[in-house]
Amino acid sequence: MNNVPLKIISLGGFGKVTSNMFVYELENDILLVDCGMGFPTEDMLGIDILIPDISYLRDKMHKIRGLVITHGHEDHTGGLAYILPELKNIPVYANQLPANLIMEKLAEYQNMPKQINILTPGEILKLGQFSVESVRVTHSIPDTTHLIIHTPQGTIYHGSDFKFDFTPLDNIQSDLRRIARAGSEGIVLLLSDSLGSERQGYTPSERTLADTFEKEIAGCEGKFIVTSMSSNISRWYQAAQVAIRHGRRVAVSGRSIERNLAIASRLGYFNLPKTAFIDLRSIRKLPPKNVCILVAGSQGQTGSAMERIATGDHRDITITPGDKVIFSSDYIPGNETAVHTLIDALSKLGATVIYSEITDHLHVSGHGSQQDLLLLMSLTKPQYLLPIGGTYRHMVQYSKLAQEMGYSSDKILLPGNNQSITVSNGKAALGPIVTVRNVMVDGLGVGDVGNVVLRDRQHLAEEGVVVAVLEVDQNNLGNLTNLEIISRGFVFEKYTSSLLTQASDRIKQAVAQKSGKIESDRHLRQIVIDHLGAFLFEQTHRRPMILPVVVEV
Repeated sequence: MNNVPLKIISLGGFGKVTSNMFVYELENDILLVDCGMGFPTEDMLGIDILIPDISYLRDKMHKIRGLVITHGHEDHTGGLAYILPELKNIPVYANQLPANLIMEKLAEYQNMPKQINILTPGEILKLGQFSVESVRVTHSIPDTTHLIIHTPQGTIYHGSDFKFDFTPLDNIQSDLRRIARAGSEGIVLLLSDSLGSERQGYTPSERTLADTFEKEIAGCEGKFIVTSMSSNISRWYQAAQVAIRHGRRVAVSGRSIERNLAIASRLGYFNLPKTAFIDLRSIRKLPPKNVCILVAGSQGQTGSAMERIATGDHRDITITPGDKVIFSSDYIPGNETAVHTLIDALSKLGATVIYSEITDHLHVSGHGSQQDLLLLMSLTKPQYLLPIGGTYRHMVQYSKLAQEMGYSSDKILLPGNNQSITVSNGKAALGPIVTVRNVMVDGLGVGDVGNVVLRDRQHLAEEGVVVAVLEVDQNNLGNLTNLEIISRGFVFEKYTSSLLTQASDRIKQAVAQKSGKIESDRHLRQIVIDHLGAFLFEQTHRRPMILPVVVEV
C-alpha cells in the first residue's frame, strides 16, 4: 500500500451543519467535495452568509483535480459563486438536478463556468489518483448522491445528507444494493451524516406530509402560505399539489424558489399544470380562500420574502385575519431567535401560524434518524467512522450509536473544528490542526470583515459612537479654533447637552495643556480618545466608540 497518507479536511469546520466543503488530499492530487454556505450567528452584525475557508488550498491549486457536488441544497452548493473564481477553472461534477440548479444560479454572476459536468450515478470518474463513483440516495431533494471514493489508502464512503425513504416522491429509492456491495468490497472509513442521531427510529417519508397539508388547508378561510428552504423541491411540490386539489391557485414569492421550480419542472420533477400558477401581482384579484403562496425565507433571513411579509413591507402580500402560515422546515441551529421573531410578527398581524413547537407533523427531516444511520453502518461495514453534517453533540450521539453496534471508541473519530483526519495503511486517525476560520460575506465583500470589524460593530451596537470634530491651526495643532461633539446611540443629546458641554471643556483643557507639543494629527486624535473616553466613562460608566476628526485650517 502507498506510504503517502490520505488527508481529509473540512474547510467549513467539523461540528458544523452548514458550509460543507471537504478536501481529500494525496501527495500530488486533491479532490474537493461540496462547496456550501452557512448562516451568520446573531453576533455577526451585518453579515449576509458564511462560506468555507479555502486558505489551505491557495498554494495547492495545481493539485486540485475536481470538485464533486453531492446534492442541490444551498449548504452544499451556496459557496460556489464566491469560491469558484479562485479555483482556476477546476472542473465541477454533479448529478442532473444539482448541476442544473448550480448553472442557473452561476449565470447571475460574471466570469463563472458555463457548464457543470453531469456525473451519473454508477459512472466511474477518474480524478488523478482518485476514482469516484456516485451512489443514489434519498433526501429532501431529488438527485441526491453519496460518493464511493477509491484511493491508494483504501476506499472512503462519503455519506453526506441522506435518509432511507422507501416511498420517495420521485419513486427512485436509495441504491442499497450498490452500497452493500461497496461494503462487502471493503471500506476503510465511513463519513456519515449525523444530524439526526438524537432521534429514534427511521425518519418518515416525505409523502407523509401530504396528510398534514390536507389537514391544515381544509380549515383555512384565508390565504394558505407555506414557507420552507428554497431548494426543498419535494416540499413545494406537495404543498402546491394539495392546494390545487382544494381549488386554489398557486403563486410564488422568492426568486430562488421561482428559479428552482422552473428547473425542476423542466427536468420532470415538478409536474403540475401551468394553469394552476398565477403571477404574484394577481393574487389580489382572487378571494383569499382561493390562493396559496409558496414563500422563501423560512429561516428568518433579513430581506427575505417571508421577513418582508411579516414586517408589512411586501409589495404584493398583506397578512389579514384568516390567513394561515405554515413553517415546513426545521430551524438551522443558530436561527431559532430569528424564526421566533418572524412567527411573533406574523401572529400580531392576525395570521394563524403553524410551526414545529405546536405540531409534530409539519416537517419531515431530510436527515436520517438513528435507524437510518445504523442501516448505513450495517451496509457499508467500515473499519472506522467519522460523523459529519451535525454539531459536536450530534457527533457524540452518533459515536454512542456506533458503540452500540459493536465499534470500539478508538474506531470512531471525533475531530475538533479545525482538525484533519489521516488515513494510512488501513488505519484512520486524528491528524494535525489546520487553519479554518469563518469567511464572512457582507454585500460584495468576501472575507474583508474579520473579528476586529465585528468587534467594532458589536461595540457600536452596545455602546454607541461619539464623534469629536476639531478645527485646528495647521501651523499649531494645539491651537483649537472650533470643536463640535456629536453622539449617536450613546446618549440622547436633548437631555444631556450639559454632559457634552463638559466633555467639550475637558478636550479643550487637554489640548491646551499639550499646546506646542502635539507633533501630528494622529497624536492629537489619540489625546482626544484618551481624555474623552476617560471622562465619558467617569460620568456614564459606558465606553462608546470615539471617532476624532481633525480639520486643519
